[in-house]
Amino acid sequence: MFNKIGIFGKYTGTQSWELIERLLSHFSNKKQVAYLDKITCKNFPADKFGVDILGRDDLLSSIDLAIVVGGDGTFLDVARNIANHDIPILGVNLGRLGFLTDISPELMCEMIDDILNDSYSTEKRNLLEVCISSGKKKLHEQVALNDIVLHKGDSPRMIEFETFINNKFFNSQRSDGMIISTPTGSTAYALSAGGPILDPDLNVVVLVSINPHTMSNRPVVMSADNVIQIKPNDSCIGTARITCDGQIIFPFDSKNQVIIRRFPKLLKVIHPKKHNHYRLLREKLSWGKKL
Repeated sequence: MFNKIGIFGKYTGTQSWELIERLLSHFSNKKQVAYLDKITCKNFPADKFGVDILGRDDLLSSIDLAIVVGGDGTFLDVARNIANHDIPILGVNLGRLGFLTDISPELMCEMIDDILNDSYSTEKRNLLEVCISSGKKKLHEQVALNDIVLHKGDSPRMIEFETFINNKFFNSQRSDGMIISTPTGSTAYALSAGGPILDPDLNVVVLVSINPHTMSNRPVVMSADNVIQIKPNDSCIGTARITCDGQIIFPFDSKNQVIIRRFPKLLKVIHPKKHNHYRLLREKLSWGKKL
């Protein structure tokens, strides 16, 4: 049973206000405790509903369920923040595709009631973590639910880099970059770059090159327990970036070391009881529809 619920809205603000108002009224009628996230609900009229708006750290230490009212982008941001807190998360879809936020606004209250009555299904999703260092100094650490992407910056030139798996040389390539994706991210950027769709239960990652110079370069699926190391060539100075979930960007060059590995904790994603991953794929990708 979930007793204290945190509500996270879209960063664009008022687009999610109507649904958040409905949620708060619903929870108030059921005597359910709810809090709002200060970052995404900063300007929400909380006094009207007698609900507290908490800073992210205080919120995550107070709740046992996170509800994201937004799109997959909002979901990814919240997921990265709660990854260390063992807080289950569910999403109400206000975005476009909604692979992660799979509860429709029309059925929101009904499905959330089922979840609060312990009628739901769960998935545990892998995350990745990246560490960029220079010598013994850590420059950047970040977690990603979808993918970690090495890519060129504003330069039209390809970047050149080597990849090592568990300290063993894997390959070298010239390309626009590479996507290291979890099964969750296999329906995102990696899919657009020609990668395979992975079952979310698999403990794997996929390496997908972006516009490789060599046509024999193909996506590779490997165990998520592997440690991936990327060494950029000197030609990458000032042109290479690492991006997590398309949202967190950090520049790096040949003097830096990039290590990517599976994050030690799993993200617990909650779905309605009748959730079916394959039906979701059919709906979102329009599989099986007659032309």
